[in-house]
Amino acid sequence: MLLGDGLPAALRSWLEAPLGELSPSQGFHFYSVTGSVPRWDPATWRLAVDGLVEHPLSLGVDDLRGSGLAQVTADFHCVSGWSVSGVRWQGVPVAALLDQASVLPQARALRFESADGVYSDFLDVDVARRADVIVAMNLGGAPLTIERGAPARLVIPFYYGYKGVKWLRRITALEKAGTGYWEERGYDSDASIRH
Repeated sequence: MLLGDGLPAALRSWLEAPLGELSPSQGFHFYSVTGSVPRWDPATWRLAVDGLVEHPLSLGVDDLRGSGLAQVTADFHCVSGWSVSGVRWQGVPVAALLDQASVLPQARALRFESADGVYSDFLDVDVARRADVIVAMNLGGAPLTIERGAPARLVIPFYYGYKGVKWLRRITALEKAGTGYWEERGYDSDASIRH
């Protein structure tokens, strides 16, 4: 889906607003559904992994970095029509977090929640367990900036960017998926990139 008539009216009007595209950087454009970014303190920030798990997790930045970061290199595609080639992300595989938390067998989906208090999205557990689905901490070898979703964001290289929740603060294991922020506004729940 490219910018134009194929987009839901909610997104077309939002993209035309002054806050829709704040600052291209490294080829990326900055989007926030709230028009701002959440504040975070490296000393107190935590990523929760909870819901249908045996061992709920509360992980700080050092905990995530200390578990060893995997690298995923992939093109990043935004549904509004722009792309960035060969993006190098470093982060923790979601599968490793699920294993650490001991996700229960009845969990079939995950909810990813942004610290902005508004944005969330869902993935099937099987999709989230793919090796290239990560909670990214770095971009191009450096820590994520706040515009890119610091301190942590979801990266799913085979889906459009709207599935990659920025400012990630919680991963909740559930029996079934709900409806993500943009899917509620007309986006396809299958965000697969088709060339």
